[in-house]
Amino acid sequence: MVTLVLVTACKKEVEKIVVQEVDKQYSWSEVKQLYGLQKFIIGMSKDANSIYLQQPSWFGVLTPSPTATARRTYGYYESVTGPLSTVVLPADVQTRIPLGPNFFAYPYHSDSVLLAFPTAPPFAANLGAEIHLHRLDPTATVFVNNRGYVPLQFGAINNNNQLLVNYLTTKYPDPNLHFTLSKITTYFGQVTAQTQVVQVPLSATGTYAGFCTVAVIDEYFLVNAFNQGIYKIKPDGTARQVFGPAAVVNYYKWQGTVYAVEGNGSRAVITSADNGETWQRFTGVPNYFGVSTFRPVGDSLVGITHTIITNSLYSLRWQGNSYRVRELKNDGLGQADFTDLAQLGDTVYLGTTNGLFKRPLSNFFESKPK
Repeated sequence: MVTLVLVTACKKEVEKIVVQEVDKQYSWSEVKQLYGLQKFIIGMSKDANSIYLQQPSWFGVLTPSPTATARRTYGYYESVTGPLSTVVLPADVQTRIPLGPNFFAYPYHSDSVLLAFPTAPPFAANLGAEIHLHRLDPTATVFVNNRGYVPLQFGAINNNNQLLVNYLTTKYPDPNLHFTLSKITTYFGQVTAQTQVVQVPLSATGTYAGFCTVAVIDEYFLVNAFNQGIYKIKPDGTARQVFGPAAVVNYYKWQGTVYAVEGNGSRAVITSADNGETWQRFTGVPNYFGVSTFRPVGDSLVGITHTIITNSLYSLRWQGNSYRVRELKNDGLGQADFTDLAQLGDTVYLGTTNGLFKRPLSNFFESKPK
């Protein structure tokens, strides 16, 4: 008998494992269309469709909406500067210009001349409106340009398209604060400026007014001369002092209350519940409030810090004089200084000294891990 023995050989299969490096996913992503100095965001504003950017020597427009006029004209992102346009913004990164949704203003060949320019295209065809300080006041010297550790515009634009800018005169000490108040009109790219001079008598005459800041709440302006106090200037140019000496570095309005945040380590906030007519001061807030900018995002108030090695974003909730702070995720932003924050639609944009970053509103308020 012959017996057949069938031997089946087994082949061992070896699974090959391929290791691939995957880029780490960050909470914030950079807007890649910016390059070089365009990544240094000095200031920001917005309208319903676009984010407007002040960059060294450049004016930038970011328009995510594909149906917006600026998007059809310039695409998703465009930066403009001379020679095709008269738009040549200051190269000095410490000069933060008044920048609103309809126009902006910047020094034009001189510290005594401002050019008001529309945010709407076409930029090459626009001429702007010049505001000549010496023609308005023969004693005037220069417009005041504050260069501080908190990003402060050297002027302010209200919701009536009025521009208020502080200026100096040959008098020293000067018994008054001096301002130009300009009504800016933009019409199909053309700009006109109707300007009046505003003089505000100081309460302590013979004393130098000190560092002066200009801010806007809705239609009225708040001016703080550190050695003198806070002054409220109405759209018609009338003014009066509403609070005593205070080192205010930032203002914002939230849920009907106006907040004036003091700097210089004072750890104080001054509040007004009647649109700046009367004020109350309280202390005990964190030092970093004095180096923060505050912006509305969704239905919340958000602060961003400046000049700190690891800058922070945080939500802030007020209940009377009590507050609650919650730090938000900031991974992906690197070590750059934060400059401004704006929400456009369902996206939040953060300007820094090394790029423009974005994050969906849907997860913007995720807490930073402890």
